Amino acid sequence: MDKEVVLKRFNALAPDYDNYILRVDGYSKTVDRIIELAEAEKPSIVLDLGTGTGTVSFRLAPRVAKVYARDISQKMLQVAKEKALKSKIENVEFGYGTFSEPNCSEKVDLIVSNLAFHHLYDEEKREAIKVWIDLLKPGGRVILGDHMWFFDHKKEPERREKLVRKIIETLGDPKKPLEEQVEELNKRDHPANIYDLKKFFEEAGFVVEKIEETLSPVMGIIVAAKPKK
Repeated sequence: MDKEVVLKRFNALAPDYDNYILRVDGYSKTVDRIIELAEAEKPSIVLDLGTGTGTVSFRLAPRVAKVYARDISQKMLQVAKEKALKSKIENVEFGYGTFSEPNCSEKVDLIVSNLAFHHLYDEEKREAIKVWIDLLKPGGRVILGDHMWFFDHKKEPERREKLVRKIIETLGDPKKPLEEQVEELNKRDHPANIYDLKKFFEEAGFVVEKIEETLSPVMGIIVAAKPKK
């Protein structure tokens, strides 16, 4: 991940992020589905990685004992804290944390993440998932909602290119030329295809329980569990 680029972008987006993110095809349905799949209840402990302005954390908060919400953008976290204060939500702890260094001192029942993991390169995704299994209690789960390819994007470059252009036309930087943004995204590993993500989870010791494609051609959910023994 080019951390400085990501930070600059999301610090700038923070004040209007909640309106911006609704432009993402499939975003709202993915959030709803994460909450449904969570089946969370007190006294569950949840870790929300790449929390942004706290959308998923706030949806889970009334149903669980504690949510650790982590992000690398202090401006996004500030917006989230202000929303929590306004809504009198007291069981969400917002703080700095990355996917591989989440800054969480206790074992959790559930790890969730929505529309953030794709910023990591493939090898970074693999390493982060290895960290997660140690953070979970036996039987704990990961619910990951994100951009992901549901085909082998390396073998179908033309199909990938078409979808990349669609993403950039919707969410790209209007101040930068389209072709420049397409070229930049094509140089990266992310997002991963679902076959690679499944492999990364299984390599780390997880059991992949569910894979779902949502309303968008490049938005999906993967659910993986840490074995109980």
